[in-house]
This record gives sequence, structure tokens and C-alpha cells, in this order.
Amino acid sequence: MFLRWGYFVARHRVAVMLLSLVLLLLMVPLIPSGLDRLSAEGWEDPAAESSVVARNLGDHFGEGGSVFWIIFSSDTLQATDPAFQAEVQQAIAPLADRPEIISIVGYANTGSEQFISADGRKTYVLINSSTRQGNAGEDLEEYRRLVQTPTLDHIWGGWDAAYQSFTTQAQNDLRRQEIVSLPITLVVLVLVFGSLVAAGLPLLVGILSIPAALGAISVMAHLTETSVYVLNIATILGLAVSIDYSLFIVSRFREELSRRDTPDALAITLASAGKAVFFSGMIVAVGLIALTIFPMYALRSLGIGGSLVVALAVFYALTFLPALLSLLGPRIDRLAVRGMAADHGQAEGLWGRLAGMVMRRPFMVLVPVLAVLILAGVPFLNVNFGTPGMDTLPPDDETRVAYDTLRTEFAFPEVSPIEVLLYPGSGQMTDPENIAALAQTVERVAALPGVESVESIFDLTPNGTASGPEELAAVLQSSDPAVAGRAYGLLNPTGARLRVDAAAAPESQEAKDLVYRLRDFGASETGGLEMLVGGASAVNADMVDSIVERIPYALGFIAVATYVVLCLLLGSLFLPFKAIVMAALSITASFGALVWVFQDGHLSGLLGFEPTGYIVPMVPVMMFCILFGLSMDYEVLMLSRMQEEYEKDRNNTRAVAVGLERTGRVITSAAIVMITVFGAAVVDRLLILQSLGVGMALAIFIDATIVRALLVPATMRVMGSINWWAPSWLRRLQDRLGVGEAAPEPLEQAAR
Repeated sequence: MFLRWGYFVARHRVAVMLLSLVLLLLMVPLIPSGLDRLSAEGWEDPAAESSVVARNLGDHFGEGGSVFWIIFSSDTLQATDPAFQAEVQQAIAPLADRPEIISIVGYANTGSEQFISADGRKTYVLINSSTRQGNAGEDLEEYRRLVQTPTLDHIWGGWDAAYQSFTTQAQNDLRRQEIVSLPITLVVLVLVFGSLVAAGLPLLVGILSIPAALGAISVMAHLTETSVYVLNIATILGLAVSIDYSLFIVSRFREELSRRDTPDALAITLASAGKAVFFSGMIVAVGLIALTIFPMYALRSLGIGGSLVVALAVFYALTFLPALLSLLGPRIDRLAVRGMAADHGQAEGLWGRLAGMVMRRPFMVLVPVLAVLILAGVPFLNVNFGTPGMDTLPPDDETRVAYDTLRTEFAFPEVSPIEVLLYPGSGQMTDPENIAALAQTVERVAALPGVESVESIFDLTPNGTASGPEELAAVLQSSDPAVAGRAYGLLNPTGARLRVDAAAAPESQEAKDLVYRLRDFGASETGGLEMLVGGASAVNADMVDSIVERIPYALGFIAVATYVVLCLLLGSLFLPFKAIVMAALSITASFGALVWVFQDGHLSGLLGFEPTGYIVPMVPVMMFCILFGLSMDYEVLMLSRMQEEYEKDRNNTRAVAVGLERTGRVITSAAIVMITVFGAAVVDRLLILQSLGVGMALAIFIDATIVRALLVPATMRVMGSINWWAPSWLRRLQDRLGVGEAAPEPLEQAAR
């Protein structure tokens, strides 16, 4: 199949090239229309209890809108000075005329010291908008334009401001990664090929596939909610796999071109490296599609978007690139760099000697290397998962500064309390029996270990939980709009709300344990009231539970699909199993490093980040699904070449040594490119992107060095001929599907 495709491309190279460019021309104009539809949200399970609470807060308690805060400060005036307050009121006056603004609360209309900082030189106002949280980005831009202060400094905060910051930082990080990675990648490719023409081809394929993928992602953004991080993942992943796949094909083409004419060289290239690229792409796409098993739309969109970019990278590597190679022929070595001789893939003694040394004493290599990889993964046993909050923004980001200022300089209520909603089993929540049950529940919640305080409707009454329906009715019907509004947000005929402040941080295990204790409350503890528990700590707990619940399905899907694809490619039952185990080992080791660096904070000074003490749970999930497929790139290329050699004389030891010799340099080069592209994330300012990129770069390094150079030859030497055994039905299936062809020594006319 691939051999015939090679000859087809050689005969119709101009048509193939033009058709592949038509796809690009159709996709590029679509890009701008989808970019403004991308979102920084989507990390929660929409079916989780915490998500139900978030929706009910809007539907039942008027909390579904957006909340902003503006912090005003002065180096000379006290925040309580009339001149200071007059300028604040003048600045926020235009907001009061906006129809979506529900309330603006601050020191001027409350007199509360809560709105004055510890040093007395700052104040803040809270702005409540009816626009749903996550949709107020355009409103915020207008608010920023309206609020002007001649002498005071001011900064904006709130979740919609944070979403804007995440989006802006993600786009800036992408540009920084490209600026860092592209020049280094070009240098690596020139060193590998010794020719500017050959070095430019992999980059050209990346330049073609990424815009086409972004166009497809823009279409996706119109059809479903799509994460802003898709741009980063698609661009960086697309660049990495495009260069990888092109490097494999160009390297093999130059090797074949040294001993045959262009059509035959191209056919052999696609029958060997082309087939490996096709199946590698399938496996990478399988890993990414597994992200759609998880309910968070951010993960789902990353899986779909990533699969699109991989599919397009394979498409251009098997269409545009071979057509261009056919046009170039021997001219691929033009513009040779002086002092760099072209290397056409002859046996490389270093890799052959290394393979021979490992296979002479396989167990002496196998045991210690396995021990090192397993020990490297041990820190992951102590992983602490947390939701990506404002503390993952860069320390100098305006929204992060506003968040930190409120937490450290004001008596600001906990911005991430545990939200407890209570609903009556019968009647209305304001009925006397339900009020009594509510008072009982408040007292029992307050008595739980780890609870610092509980805000409830009883905080607004003089007698606390001893208050009766009449006192509560007086509060609910207060003539003071601020009191009545706050009361309605805590109690109404539909239900009641408790805001529970935990002694521990929202992302801590102690806070999550408190969520579980609250959810264990039965009817006896609540007096028959139905309880729902949400808030940041509950979102965190639900996110982890949702991921853990679905991980077996994702792992099973990836493992089974990968095993089937590799069985078809390699015609072996053992090698696919070995490949899966090797990939799991290298990824596990990188998980340990991820915790050691980004959770525990080692090397934080070198990498320039502030450790949060937790890992965002989607990071290891994305790492696994992406890396599992990427690690198969090298496995497929290496094993395919070993299989070619094994078919010649059935000598397993020679096949392993020669296969490693012939692929060692190209795998190392591809790994350097991949490490460069992913490792450029060290310049990222968003912690989630930095940890993802650095973690993947480290995993690729482990996979391309320790695993490929040491574990693969050792295990293949130990297993001997078992490596290549397959039942006859598998061979027949390969032949029927046209994927069992070895790389022959063809004549062009024989294939016609």
C-alpha cells in the first residue's frame, strides 16, 4: 500500500502538492473567526455535585453573575480621607448607569473597615454584575475604559479578569516558545542534515500543518466549547510531530537516494519510514482522543484539537513532503554547510557498539535501569492535586496582584469558601420546622474539625441560631437594600446557603476531607434537609474523583488501541506489549520529576516560578495521553527498522544492533527537536503550561536515551525470537490490509 503510494506521488507529484496546498488555502481564512470564541474555563465536571451547586447559586440565590473588585491606592492619602473617597466615587460613578450592574459596595456606602487595608492607604469596591461569570470579558474592557483616576492608582481583580489574563498569557507564552524553539530547531536540523535545503523541509511541513490545524480548530470552536489552551497544545504539538515525522522521512529518503534513483528511493521511503509515520500518527491520535473520555470540556477540546493537528501533520508528511522530495531528488543536498558532510544513514558505530555491549550482559543493564526509573516515579505517590486558581498566574499579573493584595492586606472574606446549599424535604425553607432544622445544621457544621467559621442567615439576626421565623422575616424584609440583598443570598423560600471557611487552604487535602465529611451528613444531622456541597475545595475534590474514575477507561482504551495498531504494523504479539510497558515506565518517571519540581518547588528559582504546593490534575492526564503516543514514534521507527533487518536472516541480535545503528542518530535528532520545542516552555509564565512543557520534555529525554538506548536492546536480547513470533492469522490480516509489506528492493515498473 505505502510502496504503491510512493510511486503514485512520484508520478503525480505536482498534482499531489497542489491538492495538499488547497486544503491549507481553505483552512487559513477560517482562523480569525474562532479565536475569540476560545475560553479559559472548562476544567470542571459539569455533572459533579460542585457544578450543580454553582448552577444553583445562580438560579436560586442570585449568585450566577460576575464579581469584580477594584483596589484603589495612594502613596500620600489615607483611604478614609474625604478626598480619597471622593475620587473613588467619581471613578466608579459611570458604572452605576450600566444596566447589568446589580450593586457596587465599598467603604463609602457601608463604613466597614473591611474595605480599608492594614496600612490604611488602600480600599476596594466590589462590583456585582448580572452577566454570567465567564461571559463578562467584553464588559470588563468597557469598565476599564470608564473608570479613570487622576491621582489614585487602581487595579482590577475577579474571575473574569483572571480569565482574560489566562487567555492573554497563553497567547504570549505561545509566542515566546516559538521565538525560543524555532531558531534552535533550525540549528539542530542543519547539524543533522548538513544542508540548508534538507533542514528546511521539516520546518516547512510544520509551517503548513499548523495553520491548517488552527483553521480546523476555529471550526470546532463554533461547534463546541473550546479551551484557549488548544492553541498552545496544537501549535507546539503540531510543530514537534511535523518536524519529527518529516525528519524520519527525509533521513530515510537521503539514505535510499544514495543507492537508487528518485522514484525507487521515494517508494522505499514511504514503504518504510512513511508507514512508520502513518502508524505513529495513529497512536498519537489514539492517546489524544482518550482525553474525550473525561467530562471536562477543556480536556475534550484539547483531545480533539490535538488529534486534528496530528492528523494534518501526517497528511502533509505523506503528501506534500514526498511530492517535494520527488521534485528535488538529489538537489535535496543543495546549500550544504561547509564542514558538515552529508550523512545518508550508514551504520553508526557508536550505537552499534552500545547495543552490542548491552546485549552481551542484558540483565546487568535491565535490572538497575528499571530500578532507577521506578524510583524516579516515587515522588508521584505524594502528589497533591489542586484546581488552577489565580495563584497560577504570574506574580506580576494585574489580576494576581489584586488577588494577593486582598488576601494579605485586607480583612477580606475567604474568596473560596465551601458552599453548602440546603433544600427542604417539604414545604418552603422559611417554614418554622425547616428554620429549626437549618439552625441545627449550622451548629453541627460549625462543630466539625477544620471549620473556622460558618456564614449563614443567622449572622444577620441578634439571637443567632436561636432566632425564630419572625426575626428572619424582618431581616429578609429589611428596608436596607444591602441587608435584604445579603439575606436573600443566604435564605429564601427555595433554600438556604452556608459559606463554610475551612482552616486549611482550598486546594489542601484537609479541605477536601472536610468536603467529604459534609457530604456524609445524613438526614439526622440536617433535620431532613437535603444538602449539596460545592465551592473551590469541592470542585477540586470532584475534579480528582472524576479523573480517577475515568482513568481506567482511558488507559484501557489507549493500551488496547495501541496494542492493536502495533500488532498490525509489526506482525508481533510481544513487541507491542513491550512498547506499552516501556512508555509507561518513562512517563511514570517524568511524573515523579513533575511533583519534585513543580509541587515541591525544587529548581523553582532556576525555572522562575512560585510553587503552589499542588499539581493541576489535568497536567499528568494530558502528559500521559500525549506522551504515550509520542514515545511510540521512536519505538515504531526503531522496531520497524529492526524488523526489516530481521526479515533478512532471522538473526535477532544482529537485527537489534543494526536497527539501533541505523535509527540511533535520527531518533536522537528527533528527540532533541522535541525536547527543544516542549522544553521552550521554561520561558512560559503560566504555571500550567510551563509544567506541562517541561514535564513532556523530560519524558522525551528519558524515553529517547535510557529507554531506547538501554532498555530496548536489553529486553529484546532477553526475549530472543519471541520478539517476532506471531500467529498465522495475524500475518494474513496484515497482508489483507496491505500493511505487512517489508521494505523491498523494487523496480519501479514492478510496482506499476
